[in-house]
Amino acid sequence: MISLFGLMGAFFVLLFGASYFFYRRNSPVQYGISLSSMLISIFLFLYSIFGVGGFEGMGLGALAAALFVASVLSLFVSVLFNIINRHGKGAV
Repeated sequence: MISLFGLMGAFFVLLFGASYFFYRRNSPVQYGISLSSMLISIFLFLYSIFGVGGFEGMGLGALAAALFVASVLSLFVSVLFNIINRHGKGAV
């Protein structure tokens, strides 16, 4: 279970780092990274249920769930940074 949280943290750092890189360049790609990883995780989860199945698919489903949660958190933080910067209450 701890390794799953560590994997989710690693996914979050990777996704947020990429989103932040494009955020600094004022590019709309910053949202596309998190949204595309959400879609990939949904398809990966569906594949783990219908394609692999059984106990083998359970690990793949856990990986997909960790990627989905990390991409949602990354998108939320990216939007929050954009809102804070737009209102001028802090320079991030």
